[in-house]
Amino acid sequence: GADSETCDSKPKTPSSLKLFYFAGKGRGESIRLISSFVGLELEDHRFGDFDEFVKLKESGVLPFGQVPVLQVDGSELLAQTNSILRYLAKLGGIYPSDPLLAAKVDAALDHEIDTFMAPSVATYPARYGVGMDDAQKEEMLGTVGKEVMPRHLGNLEKMLASSKTGWIAGTDQPSPADFAWACRLAQFIPDKVDLFPEAVRKLEGFPGLQAFVEKFFAHPKIKEFYSKQG
Repeated sequence: GADSETCDSKPKTPSSLKLFYFAGKGRGESIRLISSFVGLELEDHRFGDFDEFVKLKESGVLPFGQVPVLQVDGSELLAQTNSILRYLAKLGGIYPSDPLLAAKVDAALDHEIDTFMAPSVATYPARYGVGMDDAQKEEMLGTVGKEVMPRHLGNLEKMLASSKTGWIAGTDQPSPADFAWACRLAQFIPDKVDLFPEAVRKLEGFPGLQAFVEKFFAHPKIKEFYSKQG
């Protein structure tokens, strides 16, 4: 059952939930994890190839022309990873009903967006309308890796230090913020060799973040998810 801080009664569960995303972990993994965690049945549709995504995008059905998207009840399409995480957490009873605690969860989710904005701009400048030659791009990537990311990760470290539960927003159990951040810290950052220096990829100097990653992936329900993946 839900803890005292979470929703007192779960809303009606949709007849179907279908995730559209690529085969890799990426931005879809946190959605797969939270669905499994709260016991929601999720049809995990993984594109067979990139052309399948292009066709879906060109059809105009994607709300923002990107994935992941969650199809609810066979018709409604919900976009944006963190919005999907919030929605699934509400369905599963792990989104705080207390307004202040909910705001802390939202703040941590917004911080996740802020943290990865600079790396995204540096990687895809044209997408953001930014003109950069190779030298400028190289310089920005250096600044992102040495200054921007450590600053943002330091702020998350402080947030975790103030938590009495080991979860980012101080909730009794993992909230959507924990799912979003755990996947970023353990699966996204370590793989980005060209984007982040080794110290950032290993979370060196951030013992709280390292402990959080360990705690999250040691959770029985998370371990169960990966044991079923094979």
